Amino acid sequence: MIRTIVPDPIVRGPGTIEDLGTLGGPSSFGLAINARGHISGVSYRSYADPHSSGVHAFRYDGFGLIDVGALPTSNFSWGYGINDDDAIVGPSLVDVGGDTVSHAFLASATLTLTDLGTLGGDFSFAHDVNNQGQVTGEASIQIGETHAFLWTSGDMQDIGTLGGNYSVGRSINDRGQIAGASRIGAGETTRAFRFTEGTGMISLGALGGKNSSAYGINNSGQIVGETDTGPLVYPGGLRSKGFLFFGTHAFLWTEGIGMKDLGHLGGGTSRATAVNNHGVVVGTSTLLDGTSHAFRWTDRGGMIDLNTLLPINSGWILYEADGVNDRGQITGNGLHNGNVHAFRWDPREIVSVP
Repeated sequence: MIRTIVPDPIVRGPGTIEDLGTLGGPSSFGLAINARGHISGVSYRSYADPHSSGVHAFRYDGFGLIDVGALPTSNFSWGYGINDDDAIVGPSLVDVGGDTVSHAFLASATLTLTDLGTLGGDFSFAHDVNNQGQVTGEASIQIGETHAFLWTSGDMQDIGTLGGNYSVGRSINDRGQIAGASRIGAGETTRAFRFTEGTGMISLGALGGKNSSAYGINNSGQIVGETDTGPLVYPGGLRSKGFLFFGTHAFLWTEGIGMKDLGHLGGGTSRATAVNNHGVVVGTSTLLDGTSHAFRWTDRGGMIDLNTLLPINSGWILYEADGVNDRGQITGNGLHNGNVHAFRWDPREIVSVP
């Protein structure tokens, strides 16, 4: 039996889980993971009033959390994306003309932070960075209009919309393709998109409803997110408050095939947040009682509650999975002994098919 990473891994037995801790405060959230298993996220810095202590982006390097810092005059930053060189991107609050607004930043491996600017307005927000150092996110161009951007070597490019006044780039692969969401006209309808240089932005459609939104893209161009599936009756009238649309299901979009409904964990609602280069998808889904649990989906195994892969008596309840790398390591957040903390879950053993 050869032990190796395979496109559709089988995990034998529970994995291991690590509490990443915090930067001194009560809570932390893991938001992205790179090929080395290093993680970016956000943590409260102390138990005091966050307006005085702040929340900062962090980098986890296997030995503990490193405070990424924030842009000048700010005490607030979030680490939404990390590449294999440990560069981190996200938003940081800054003062512009007496107003506190968000500006996108890029933090180098040595934690030098660069303000990426805007598209002419006062606001920007970075969501992801690829291994070429390209960044995607959203930025205002004027009051009431915000567009997805592609930032490369100091230049922020407006990549447009699907016809509406809002778009956001949430994930970028190493080919420079971007996945996100855009309004498609004067109304409130939102559609997931894929942007490719030379081709531009294309709508990925929806499954049964009118809205969809994309959150992750891998290097082959597969995209994951959430999509309306039509009206949904929740057991006992319960409904998760964490989902963007009513009655959404997680989807996997593949060129030439379209959207595949990934189902849910019994509560009728799910959202996919990331996909690795082997097609392993992670996200969050409601249970029958309306609570949300982290999931992992594979083509062979379907959607499973990540909590079922924890060691017995681990003390964890995993709420959200937000990142997965090609080794199958997953990050997100969950309740651990009464506190919401970032985690890294590692498969115990990944084996090839005999």
